[in-house]
Amino acid sequence: MFVATEDEVLTKEQLAELLHVSKRTIERWVEEMRVPYIGLPKRGTKGNIRFLKSTILQWLKKSERKASNKLMKEEADDEE
Repeated sequence: MFVATEDEVLTKEQLAELLHVSKRTIERWVEEMRVPYIGLPKRGTKGNIRFLKSTILQWLKKSERKASNKLMKEEADDEE
């Protein structure tokens, strides 16, 4: 039995589920080159693509937006 230990490989459907978006959103991000992916050899007119989970997690961390100091201060004031 083969077990992938280095990295988990995800399909479009699995990535959509992980990110809580539609499969079409993933397809659009691929078309727009907004998400890192691996192109597999083509069968027919369209090639299959896969995503490395570790690469996706790194991409998400790089895409993270920090809250502004003003927003953080307002939230702290609201809690008092």
